Amino acid sequence: MYIYYVLRSTQNDSLIEQEGDISEELFPTIDLSDGPALISAITQQLEANGATETWEECDLTDSFFNREDTYIFFHNRWLRRAETPWRKDRNN
Repeated sequence: MYIYYVLRSTQNDSLIEQEGDISEELFPTIDLSDGPALISAITQQLEANGATETWEECDLTDSFFNREDTYIFFHNRWLRRAETPWRKDRNN
């Protein structure tokens, strides 16, 4: 189960970060261990609150092992960085 997020984007050559807590109260309909679904819910919530950034990367902190999983937005979906293809001509 994830408990914390850090989203990153680049605008005008500047790094933008948005961070916050994750809880069942904030995302009652989302499985908090499903990274891509959780990130999509977070970004949708931010957009609903007026954010206009295009998020490119997200770190999710796991509550059990207290480690981070890094996800990137690749071909219009969130993937773990470790699962992205090495070649740009592949669409895994």
